[in-house]
Amino acid sequence: MKKLTYFPGCSAHGTSEEFDHTLKLVMKTLDVELEDIPDWNCCGATSAHVMTETLALALPLRNLVLAEQLESKTMGIACASCYSRMKMTKVQMDGNLDLAKKINSTIIQEGNYKGTVDVKSMLQFCYEDIGLETIRSKVTKKLSGLKVACYYGCLLTRPKAITQFDSPEYPMSMDRIMEALGAEAVEFDYKTECCGASFSISNTDVVLSLSGKILEVAKESGAHLIVVACPLCQSNLDMRQPDIVKISGWKYTIPILYFTQLMALAFGFPREDLRLNKNIVPAEDALSNIGKIQETPQKVIKTKKAVAAAESEVE
Repeated sequence: MKKLTYFPGCSAHGTSEEFDHTLKLVMKTLDVELEDIPDWNCCGATSAHVMTETLALALPLRNLVLAEQLESKTMGIACASCYSRMKMTKVQMDGNLDLAKKINSTIIQEGNYKGTVDVKSMLQFCYEDIGLETIRSKVTKKLSGLKVACYYGCLLTRPKAITQFDSPEYPMSMDRIMEALGAEAVEFDYKTECCGASFSISNTDVVLSLSGKILEVAKESGAHLIVVACPLCQSNLDMRQPDIVKISGWKYTIPILYFTQLMALAFGFPREDLRLNKNIVPAEDALSNIGKIQETPQKVIKTKKAVAAAESEVE
């Protein structure tokens, strides 16, 4: 069994508990043992950087130093915000030894930063380290008939110079994982548009507007549900959806599930293990499409982003 250093992040113990739970089911099925970083701390997310640069870097750095003391040389991170902060800090520390020494001096009791641990989102780990063939080999219940819109959000593939993963404009890694499970990943031009992020607290109208457009485009694409890999994106698209429906006058809703929930379902875990009861928008009707034969195949529209992504891969 392969070991992976795991940083769950604060949301895994609360708002995204279903993400953490199904991720662990999936990793166990894929013969990956998750080892939590002992005494890990909050990464600072959206608040630390507005206080001081030192704090914004010291919080992620402490986790990196603690991770270096574990067996695995890869750190898998569930939350996209945590991943962004940890990856950004690693790149800054590795590229500026003087800065690394300065920030390390604030957490010296934890040890010295060596830069020996790679940082990956759990989506990236599944795609690059596990691989599509292995994922496909674990499927016991194909998700055929289910159409999904894969939403990556702002941070999983941006900025490209930092993440070095997938296309920053039209990523396809989650789409290909969904296809390996037997689902159909629909053409979706809003893959990386912002959902409003933490403005959900301070400026809700912004979130309702931005998230509303994402929901609208996903529905127009023919998707039965939206798949995400970020707790904040899931919360905004799911929790704010009743308000969005109310102000827009729409007659429809669309469920928001984590990619690990669908992986667990395809791997044969019963629906009660998916923690679907945590969703504001019920997913049962959308999942009832699994196994159904589609009467007419969806027309594939080659959008500018899709064409650009395809050309980028060829290069």
